[in-house]
Amino acid sequence: MGNKKVSVVVATYNQEKYIGHTLESIVSQKVNFEYEVLVGDDCSTDGNAAIIKEYAEKYPDIIIPILREKNLGMGGNVADLTMRVTGEYVAFIEGDDYWIDENKLQKQVDFLDSHPDYVACFGLCQIVDQNEKRQENMEQWSGFMKEGGDYTLEMFQNYVLPGQTATSMYRRVAYGQLQQKIMNSGIDPRKLIDRSQVLCMMAVGKMYNLGEYVSAYRYVLDANSGSWSSQNDYYSKKNVLNYLQGMKDMESIAKALELNLNFDERRVLELNKLEDNYSTFSKEDFNDIFEKILEDSIDKKQIKNIHNKRQAKRTIKKILRKN
Repeated sequence: MGNKKVSVVVATYNQEKYIGHTLESIVSQKVNFEYEVLVGDDCSTDGNAAIIKEYAEKYPDIIIPILREKNLGMGGNVADLTMRVTGEYVAFIEGDDYWIDENKLQKQVDFLDSHPDYVACFGLCQIVDQNEKRQENMEQWSGFMKEGGDYTLEMFQNYVLPGQTATSMYRRVAYGQLQQKIMNSGIDPRKLIDRSQVLCMMAVGKMYNLGEYVSAYRYVLDANSGSWSSQNDYYSKKNVLNYLQGMKDMESIAKALELNLNFDERRVLELNKLEDNYSTFSKEDFNDIFEKILEDSIDKKQIKNIHNKRQAKRTIKKILRKN
């Protein structure tokens, strides 16, 4: 198919309910350039792959189906797809989200073409439920930029992203500029998705948010939905530990890329949340999470002081209840 102006990467697994809408929103884009869409089905067990085949047959000059026989996981799937792209720019979208602006790709290409010092361009996203009803109250609390403008390391440290995955577009040459640094640091490229990818790109150039709504992020807390949020947004020991490890990994990546990153403020928030939910966990699970927070923290004294004060308050309350 040759080199294209834009490569769209779609990583998907068990999303037969949504993948058709995702692909339809992609092929409906109005552009003055050629683009390709690499759709990686990660060995789905539902009808996901069949729908992808239908779209590939209908749009053979646009859609490239990659139907895996072995599950690679989200990170492996995205990494493999990214290695296959030919476009000057790369846009990402997951198989349960969709674009709401038919000019999304064109607007971002126009920006990046005219701003060579920027490595990425994002937009705003709406949050919708499984029935595509907008959840504006959730948008207020989302960890994405709420208005247009330049993105900064301070925003990243405050756990604000330049945009949701489906709003993104990166300059492909930036991946090449990062390659040597990544090889020297020993960073696992399979971990460079979403937040970690944003962090790495900040070591290469600037990022910008258009300040326009371009996509819909489907937030579904249903274990059978195939939605990422259904598997990762519950407050549980596993998810908390994964979140904490993710912060530690990003600090390590930042250090390798000579960026100064410190997530201790986030760890304090997690500690207070843990203390507030003391009765939610077994004593063993609570201690495991606390020890992880303490181990990862740069200012361990601060963590110990907060924990000791909260522990003392619980003890006093128990004594008062007995009396």
